[in-house]
Amino acid sequence: MENQIIVASKQELEQLIDNAVDKALTRLGTLNGKGAPEILNVEEAADFLNLAMATVYDKTSKNVIPHKKKGNKLYFIRAELEKWVMSGEVKTETEYEEIARDFVMRNPLKR
Repeated sequence: MENQIIVASKQELEQLIDNAVDKALTRLGTLNGKGAPEILNVEEAADFLNLAMATVYDKTSKNVIPHKKKGNKLYFIRAELEKWVMSGEVKTETEYEEIARDFVMRNPLKR
């Protein structure tokens, strides 16, 4: 690799550093250093999700939240919790109106 001098604005440099830090934190957040998924207990999962432990227990009993059970112990994989949180996107009123309009246009009333 050849040594190069790169000229960047302060904003560009900050963006490069932010991207590198985000990438490193993502790797560290999903792996515990041994290549295995990071496993959380109930208290850690509740803290990670910013929920009360009772809420976490309730969600696991209703199979709403991804979890593992070994004996009477509950375990959570951080990457699965992150995916579960990210899947909770809420549509806007405009998006629902577009969905309804598309449905009506595709399914006209038959008389």
